[in-house]
Amino acid sequence: MSYKTVVIGAGPGGYVSAIRLSQLGLKTAIIEKHELGGECTNYGCIPTKSLIEFANIYWSIRKGTEIGIIANSKIDFPTFKSWKEKIVLRLRDGIQYLCKENGVEIINGEAYVKSPKQVIVKSGDQTTILDTENIVVATGSTTTKLPNLPFDGKYIISSKDMFELDRLPNSILIVGGGVIGIEFAAALAKLGTQVTIVEMMDQILPGFDAEIVRYENRFLSRLGIKIYTKTTVSGFKIADDVVESTIKKADGEIVLNTEKMLIAVGRKPYSNIGLKEIGVVFDTKEHIIVDNQMKTNIQSVYAIGDVVGTPYLAHKAFRQGLVAAEVIGGHPIVYNNNAVPNVVFSEPEIAFVGLTEEEAKNGGHEISVGRFPLTASARALTERAAEGFVKIIIEKNSHKIVGAQMIGAEASELVSELALAIESGLRAEDIAGTVHPHPTISEVLMEAAEDVLDRPIHTLKKK
Repeated sequence: MSYKTVVIGAGPGGYVSAIRLSQLGLKTAIIEKHELGGECTNYGCIPTKSLIEFANIYWSIRKGTEIGIIANSKIDFPTFKSWKEKIVLRLRDGIQYLCKENGVEIINGEAYVKSPKQVIVKSGDQTTILDTENIVVATGSTTTKLPNLPFDGKYIISSKDMFELDRLPNSILIVGGGVIGIEFAAALAKLGTQVTIVEMMDQILPGFDAEIVRYENRFLSRLGIKIYTKTTVSGFKIADDVVESTIKKADGEIVLNTEKMLIAVGRKPYSNIGLKEIGVVFDTKEHIIVDNQMKTNIQSVYAIGDVVGTPYLAHKAFRQGLVAAEVIGGHPIVYNNNAVPNVVFSEPEIAFVGLTEEEAKNGGHEISVGRFPLTASARALTERAAEGFVKIIIEKNSHKIVGAQMIGAEASELVSELALAIESGLRAEDIAGTVHPHPTISEVLMEAAEDVLDRPIHTLKKK
């Protein structure tokens, strides 16, 4: 069989790329060894956000007494799992429908790149050879494993294993305080699980803005979550359905007993599909090296998504998939990483885009910073979500927006406006001069823009 392009991997980047390639009139096949939608749809983004919604509703009911709502509630985890699976199946079926209606041929099996123009697909005992003019590698990433803490699916579990449990654990140790660990920690704590986080670095969410992390620590502590930084798990044993973990801290060791241990120390690229054998160049962390058109060093071989490096984000993969497809289709387009928003669906939500204060200063920018607290937001007060803030960073002379960070209600939705602002080269005056509806959380962006221009209305002017 012969194609214009073969896409390997049907996750967010892969299926989007395949659809656009087909829309451009190029005969395209997409290969997937598991399920359409990849990790994001089936095991990551969507199941996790379903759990977070489940937790948020339960948490809101429990907090209802604050405003006069008294209700009895209990957790039915099997019903949640059924609801979550319906969402996953609906999205997966939607991807299949879109691929077929756009003329993309779906091939189930495991792919191996034999040459820059040929891909072998194995499915059971059957082997198929595909001839192609171009290859798009969209194989994603896999869970990082710790040699001293091997998964068993029952006591030592991955994020995927979490959704296979029959019930929520009464207690859990989360190893890793990055995005995955923090999201699970907040959701599980709201659902009544006693959560402990162990992070080897000196703060949770390593690399994040320090001011944001201080706020997040405070919120997680209020949920009853215990956090140990600069700490590792040096060993464990299973006894009487309990995981006895030895926690190594700077000042000694402690033993912690929990029902489960969740390993959330990150992910690594899945790229061992014959690419090195044909000469594709990798970095030291096994990411495929690409240029701003998603081209590798081998003509006709492209790569997108997690497999080309951090941040490991579905929306980054979406965009890179479109760029690769357009380039293959002959269009002059490049990928710009400057305005890719990042979100942590924690308690509360965290979002950021562009440069942090530190990055801007290190990059030689002379900057001004504007802030607005959610305590001054009328809508946030009515939603009982009046904690957190938004921070906008601009170039001092041009007033061009170069970055933004926020923590608080609706951060995941608000960040898109600032991503658009950075992508479009807008100034603080453009945000401040845009009428935002009242009362909404979105007003905090306008107010922060007013603050960075030193003309705040609903907060006091800086002295």
